[in-house]
Amino acid sequence: MNHATFAGRLGHDASLRSTPDGKPVLNFSLAVDTGWGDRRETLWIDCTLWGERGEKLAPHLSKGKQLTVAGDVGLRTWDKRDGSAGAALTCNVQRLTLQGGGAGGEPASSGAGFDMKAAERNEAAKPRPVSTPAGAQPDFDDEIPF
Repeated sequence: MNHATFAGRLGHDASLRSTPDGKPVLNFSLAVDTGWGDRRETLWIDCTLWGERGEKLAPHLSKGKQLTVAGDVGLRTWDKRDGSAGAALTCNVQRLTLQGGGAGGEPASSGAGFDMKAAERNEAAKPRPVSTPAGAQPDFDDEIPF
């Protein structure tokens, strides 16, 4: 199983395009900082989000936004013109969570931390309130069990 979670900032505005058969595809690069001090490095991850979720999230994914992605990880390699090899870490996003803040230190919106897939699951599993008869008092046991 090759599943990973990354938290970082968008390196550029997300790019929405469509496949020849009309399926929407959202592409973006995520900058993930590793290490600290003099050993701090930035790992760039090329992310892809397929389908309607990508289409709906595209307007919200602008350069500098903080987010967490989870999905299947891959490595894309190619030969450069100078004969050396190039490589890029890729992520086929299955879950995306918007984090607070963004470019220029803007405050978190009320939608911060929104996980679309979790919202879809939770909508069907919302607990229904239990009604109690009017005037009924809760039965609290005075003894503490520990």
